[in-house]
Amino acid sequence: MREQRSALSDQTESPIQPFISLLIRKGWYVIGCLVAVLGPIAIYNRLAEPVYEASTTIIYEAAKSPVGSNPFYEYRNKESLLNQIEEIKSRSVALEVVASLPAQVLKGMPLPEDKPEGFDVTAYYAARIRENLKAAPMAESDVIQIKVRSNNAFSAAAIANTVTSVLAERNLRIRREEVSGVRSFIEEQREKYRERLEDAEALLRRFKETNRVTSLDKEVAEVLHRVTQIDALYQETKANREKTEERLRSLTEKISAQKRDLAPSIADVSTPFVNQLKSDLMKLQSQYINQQLQGVPENNSKMVQMRQDMQRLRTNLAEEARKIAEQEQVVDPLSAISRLYEERVQLELELETLRTYERSLNNAVGQYEGTLNGLPGKEYELARLTRERDLANSIYIMLSQRNEEARISEAEKIGNMRIIDRAEPPKAPVKPRKVLNLAIGLLLGLTMGLGLAFFMESLDTTIKTPEQVESLIGLNLLGAIPRIRRSEVIAPPNGEKMGDHRLITLLQPTSPVSEAYRTLRTNIKFAEAGEKISVVLLTSSGPREGKSTTSVNLAVTTAQLGLRTLVIDADLRKPMVHRFFGFTHTPGLADILDNSRYAGRHRFPSPKSSESEGGGDPFRKRELLSQASVRASHAVNAMAALDLAATESIRATGIAGLDVLTSGQISTNPSELLGSDAMKDLLSLLRERYDFIVLDTPPVIAVTDAAVLAANMDAVVLVIESGRNDKDIILKAKGLLERVGINITGAILNNVHEKNLYGDYDYYYTYYSSDANKTSR
Repeated sequence: MREQRSALSDQTESPIQPFISLLIRKGWYVIGCLVAVLGPIAIYNRLAEPVYEASTTIIYEAAKSPVGSNPFYEYRNKESLLNQIEEIKSRSVALEVVASLPAQVLKGMPLPEDKPEGFDVTAYYAARIRENLKAAPMAESDVIQIKVRSNNAFSAAAIANTVTSVLAERNLRIRREEVSGVRSFIEEQREKYRERLEDAEALLRRFKETNRVTSLDKEVAEVLHRVTQIDALYQETKANREKTEERLRSLTEKISAQKRDLAPSIADVSTPFVNQLKSDLMKLQSQYINQQLQGVPENNSKMVQMRQDMQRLRTNLAEEARKIAEQEQVVDPLSAISRLYEERVQLELELETLRTYERSLNNAVGQYEGTLNGLPGKEYELARLTRERDLANSIYIMLSQRNEEARISEAEKIGNMRIIDRAEPPKAPVKPRKVLNLAIGLLLGLTMGLGLAFFMESLDTTIKTPEQVESLIGLNLLGAIPRIRRSEVIAPPNGEKMGDHRLITLLQPTSPVSEAYRTLRTNIKFAEAGEKISVVLLTSSGPREGKSTTSVNLAVTTAQLGLRTLVIDADLRKPMVHRFFGFTHTPGLADILDNSRYAGRHRFPSPKSSESEGGGDPFRKRELLSQASVRASHAVNAMAALDLAATESIRATGIAGLDVLTSGQISTNPSELLGSDAMKDLLSLLRERYDFIVLDTPPVIAVTDAAVLAANMDAVVLVIESGRNDKDIILKAKGLLERVGINITGAILNNVHEKNLYGDYDYYYTYYSSDANKTSR
């Protein structure tokens, strides 16, 4: 039967039922961990001051040269994105922001209570702003996102917008300073070339007056015009080259001041690939100059393409130089000096381009001068003076144009920093992130709780669930009896005294516990296939596991079927059954068995044994038969006396069909009494009187009483209280019975908490609980 039951359980039991059972049994550990984790988080979420974050986005666009552009080198902002971010987070910007913020925003930043001597309020506010300000480039773009945090949403937005306004003003101011410096330099150069132009015109005029010549022939004039244009470009390129050299020299000194080894100059970098890039760049620049000298317009598609190719080659050169520097571990890519090195690379590329352009223009000027040198003396001198005047005039006009452009740029209120999105007051705080905190706390609490539950479960080796009885103990489960609560037992409606609340099958016959006892009764009836079970022994591994309660309620449910039922208290050491019915424990079983009149010598003799003992002597046979008759007469009298004593000791319980035989006087030799022939005779006598007999016996491990009685039983049942004894103790009790040849019919799991009932048992309990509640109402 147990095998069939286990097979059915394996088929119907859900894989998650053991996990659910564990959660039900150890749920308090999970709840405790959740409270321990979520409690502080909830307090933090409630008490923590909210933090708001406002964000704004800006972009530094490529700046155009305020005084025109060089076709060989596109003017670009030398400050990298990292430089701009560092500027945003700088102390100087923070101080300007503090100076520009409204007073009400500053009041929202509380000052420390203990201010040291000489405390600088402005510096403190600036430090607070820097702590709560973050700037970072957005993915795959030059757009910079600025985030500011504050305990007030409007303050966060105000500070963020003030930061962008300060940055815009700083950018415009720096641009104006740059333009102002360029304009001053141009004005100085223009004044110098104005004087040169006046001197050249005076010399040319005197030469014409002295030699009475007025003009050059047309061919010489054309050559002179071309050489003048090229010479003007040469002078401009030379000036730009000198200015770039000065900037490069200043930057190199700045790097040297930081006591770092200088990265290799582009001119010093020599690898096959770098040399090829340099060669290609020089060839392309020469081709561009030749096209320019031939009068090809700048917007010509071929000229545009050549400029793009030159820019690409310069970019590749800069990248190669940077790679070589990093390989030599000269530059840390994340350090500030790397940004200076990047700027130096750009200046070196610009300088190399200007030098190449300068050499090309100088060569072109030399070619035209060779043509002019072949002219006659007066004509050559006239050409030379005319060239000096035209060159000075051309440069003067160019400088005048650049000066006007610089004036216009200086007057403009436009920088190269543009605000894309201004900050808006955030609607919700970013800290504390209440939902996220609770989610993390819930996950952490569940993880800790489940871990603790599994750990405690691994330490707990007691038998708690019906499934553990079959899987760990290896016994057929005859029944699972839920816990009996006094508060759930309903008093009799007629106002009678309720009696022992453990008589649940009598006091509340429709309760789930009563139904569990009826199921137990049925399972015991059919436990041994083909054999009638009339006498059942209940024992346990240890004391106080509910044997007496189970015995009495099992007897009550059997009597409720109309069967003549007797419950015997065979625990002659610590009897309990009499208390259920309000009786004293005497007279009872021990009184019957302890009476010498019922000793085993009064067993009926066998006639055949008497005949065999007489042998062939007829007189001996008659003597033996006479003695046997006497003994038989005595035995009949003894059985009659035993019957009488049992009748006098057995008491009616007041429950129809149910009688009780209490334990009697406490005996000093209970095992001998229970193993006596008189006990066997008594059981034989009681089998004839009753349809069903239940014996409540002592624990197996403590004494041998149950093992002595078990041989005369139809069924032996082991009562196990849920969660009381370790499985090893129960297995020991089982082994003690099996070792003396006792076949244990099954086990009863008693006092089971609802949380340990799941699967079929849970459905059973829930179903009858709801039904009982409806009945009580």
